[in-house]
Amino acid sequence: MKVAGRTISKYSVVLLVIILVGVILRVYNLGTASIWYDEASSVWIAKMSSLSQVVQTTRSFELSPPLYFIFLHYWVALFGTSAVAVRSLSVLFGVLAIPVIYVLGRRLFNEEVGLLAALILALSSFNIWYSQEARMYSLMVLLALLSMYFFLRFVRRSTLASSAGYVLCTTLLLYTHYYGVFIVLAQNVYLLTLLFFSREHAFRLKHWITLQVLLVAFFAPWISVLISQQYSGAHYLPPNTSIDILVVMLYTFCSMTIGSSAGTTMLAWFFLALSVLSLFTYRKVRGSIDWKAPVKALKSYAWEVRFTKDYNALYFLVVWLLALTVILFAISAFFKLNYTTRYAIVGSIALYLLVAKGISNVNDRPTKLAVVGVVIVLSMAILPGYYFPGYYFGITRPPTREVVGFIDANAQSNDVILIWPSVQNITFNYYNNRTDVTVKEIHTYWLDNNPESFAEEVGPAVTGHDRVWLYCVDGIKTEAPASFVLGGLNESYVNIYMKSYFSYDPLQTYTIYLYEKRT
Repeated sequence: MKVAGRTISKYSVVLLVIILVGVILRVYNLGTASIWYDEASSVWIAKMSSLSQVVQTTRSFELSPPLYFIFLHYWVALFGTSAVAVRSLSVLFGVLAIPVIYVLGRRLFNEEVGLLAALILALSSFNIWYSQEARMYSLMVLLALLSMYFFLRFVRRSTLASSAGYVLCTTLLLYTHYYGVFIVLAQNVYLLTLLFFSREHAFRLKHWITLQVLLVAFFAPWISVLISQQYSGAHYLPPNTSIDILVVMLYTFCSMTIGSSAGTTMLAWFFLALSVLSLFTYRKVRGSIDWKAPVKALKSYAWEVRFTKDYNALYFLVVWLLALTVILFAISAFFKLNYTTRYAIVGSIALYLLVAKGISNVNDRPTKLAVVGVVIVLSMAILPGYYFPGYYFGITRPPTREVVGFIDANAQSNDVILIWPSVQNITFNYYNNRTDVTVKEIHTYWLDNNPESFAEEVGPAVTGHDRVWLYCVDGIKTEAPASFVLGGLNESYVNIYMKSYFSYDPLQTYTIYLYEKRT
């Protein structure tokens, strides 16, 4: 194919189509879901007046490094803080990851594997989700892919370009998310075993150690922050504490992590089967289809099955996948880690490359096309549950816009709005358009466990106000209204309205109460 006098390969055309599909899926309904707490935190940090304030606020408020917030700081200065604007940065990173995984798959195996991996990533509901969220996860995926690409270039030939590219991309990865450490761990495990079993790579050991020392040196300014943040935050265990953690994570990488469906389960097991198939190559020795005697025709078939010769590349991907699943799980058993499923998103890339290799190993063209068709159908079948809340799983993100919009529409001048817990003022303020009401943060965390302390905080906050709104997040317990009244409003106020807003996450349930002064 020629364009403007230049020949373009069929692989390039297909890749462009895949990228276009990836763009459409990541832009579609981009601003429909409400900005939720983590995203509002990102915007709040990005809106700091100076770069030093962005870094300092990240250091004291977040549980991650500052690179993404630095990028977002300049992004919102150019494009504003609407939901579409702030999420577009993640879309950009998510789209850029598609051609990069193609290049990585081509370097590991061939162009066909690269295209198949790009297609799987483009359709991945897990990666689409985090390409539409104003957080660092799509940037994390992009930088992990680039780090692995330059790492493989280094393994093949340790040039200045491969070394510089590796150090730059890996350092940026570490400053994006702490789980970039597991990418470096996977690289070291792979290279050290390669050096042990293959003497031809031994001369690079000194060079590799130098690169690792450089990584430590460049990340050293943030290491103390890492330690303090990890031990100040909550400790989340992986989603399953049994030996089947790998299967659980494989399922997660195929889904949107918000529930289960038949399509998700089928895709997860299909991906697992294709990953196993990546270990083998096979060809038909004899046999042909005879529709008049199918049983007899089937008996005539003979296949030659062998282990693939790409064992180095496959071993690399297996180490990568295990580092973000089994090794992560093992470490969490002994050390305190801030863990949630999305942190391991970079492990999904290794799975997609394994699946792509498994598909590529199918040497019968009609069968291969059928397998690709099944992957497309199952991947697309999951997406309606994300794009259209209630289709499968209910509301995908907390309905913050709706909640705050209701208060904005019904609040009266001189009303006071109490925010509980206090950190949720970030999401409230993102959508709040009323300047004639008073907003107060309630710092006592458990309303129903310490009513006396809560009363001490509520009393001064509501003085002089005839109407009081209580904006509650994280699923207030049923005793909360009684504690609220007993804590400070029982004698002077009466509850006249209450409504709950639910999401897929029970810890992101919103409840609003309206209290009116007794006459």
